[in-house]
Amino acid sequence: MADKLNAPDSVSISQSHVEETKFAQPEEQLKKRFTLLSVIAFGFTTMNSWVAFASGVAVPLSCGGGPALIYGLIVAGIVMATINIGFAELASAFPSAGGQYHIVYMTFPKSTRRVAAFFTGWISVIYIMAATASCNFFVAGSILDLVNLWNDGYEIQAWHTYLLHILLSIIAFGATSRFPTAIGKLGVSILVLSIVGFVASLVTLLTVQETKQSSDFVFRQYTNVSGWSDGWAFFIGVTGCLWAYSGVDAPTHVSEEVANPSRNVPIAIITTMALGIVTVLAWNIALMFVVTDLQALVESGVPILEVYNQALNSKVATTIWAVYYIVMFYDIVLNLFIFAGRTIWSLSRDGGVPYSKFISHLNWASPVRASAIMLVLQIIIGVLYVASATAYSSFINLTLFALNITVALPQAALLLRGRSILPERAFSLGKFGYVTNATATLFVIFFSVCFCFPVGYPVTASTMNYLIVVMAVGLVVTALVWAVKLRKTFTGPQLDSYEGDFHH
Repeated sequence: MADKLNAPDSVSISQSHVEETKFAQPEEQLKKRFTLLSVIAFGFTTMNSWVAFASGVAVPLSCGGGPALIYGLIVAGIVMATINIGFAELASAFPSAGGQYHIVYMTFPKSTRRVAAFFTGWISVIYIMAATASCNFFVAGSILDLVNLWNDGYEIQAWHTYLLHILLSIIAFGATSRFPTAIGKLGVSILVLSIVGFVASLVTLLTVQETKQSSDFVFRQYTNVSGWSDGWAFFIGVTGCLWAYSGVDAPTHVSEEVANPSRNVPIAIITTMALGIVTVLAWNIALMFVVTDLQALVESGVPILEVYNQALNSKVATTIWAVYYIVMFYDIVLNLFIFAGRTIWSLSRDGGVPYSKFISHLNWASPVRASAIMLVLQIIIGVLYVASATAYSSFINLTLFALNITVALPQAALLLRGRSILPERAFSLGKFGYVTNATATLFVIFFSVCFCFPVGYPVTASTMNYLIVVMAVGLVVTALVWAVKLRKTFTGPQLDSYEGDFHH
């Protein structure tokens, strides 16, 4: 039985403040363009665990080899499933293109909801910017690594990668702004291609390589070269494995473009998590059975190329699989541009960004101007990639750190205010709600601390984790923007902006 709705407390808005600011809500609405299948595909291909995590195996491997990787993925799967099941319920209760920003507003007390929602919205934009840059630079780097694979005389320069990053960003912006429906259909094809590739990859790795590692090497030989003690190294490894399940919030940002979002968005989130855990665990077990040089894999700039080089020992085969991964990762970039545009548009619709009236305008029933903001941010953040690899890496590390905080904040609010503030919804945790929300909150608190530690010890200037510094800078910038201008225009979500099937 769903919890009862406390209507005045859960959806009320300060009317006097809205009239004070005189910020008019646009009447434009996003077009219903996604089916349940395309939303599931959108979620799965954004997270695409077994593909995406192929670029992040170095940290858990250095923290304990095969056992740290395999058991770390299992523990990380439990942690992220708990966090995201709690979030799926909130997405069912308050579906909106704003995602976490909207949910935080609806769950926080009246006295703090505007400020909390504003900061959540801007932090969401920052982590989406970091995630998009991370995936797009991986695509650009992989393309240039293929060039280097076939042309030993070519030397990759950081500015080469940056220019390719800009080109790929422009293409992604154009495609997602003008043809979002086609991108949704493409996502279904990519979902099928991902599953087919997953099976083919397992078969390729396990049948081509004649000499296999022992089960002891994969499951029991704990080799910690991180410099941390074995116990703490395991938690650092688990923290690294959390990246395998990032991006599961993607379906929430197309809530206004799918029928019955209260039902369909949670289905997409839960399906994404289930498929992600199964595929990433199976693929990495196969990887550990065929790897021949663990240290080379840890030190590789593009680990997935190293995996296939070791397993297949063939330039042609490595190239085929590298192209496959490039396609998979670039689809993630397309998805990120889609929900970046919708997040910024939702925030601008409520007066939460400069020049909100201009940015909130839709073209072809799509937030083209809001998406253009993300394109500009990609060009800017790319400069950091060229200027300082350490600063760029610290900024990228902000992605999952900030994402988990934004999905845990409203769950913490439920613990303080009571779950009775939730409206009727298609997906309810019922009697398991408090336990889930409390566990999710504790998980996020603990692993947020873990995220702040350097992955290796002893720590040098180049290996230092500057995550806290980057997060502080982001919060300071957001606070300045709030204080100088946007506190006067930001209204928070307006109920008449959302259609009737949103179950408020």
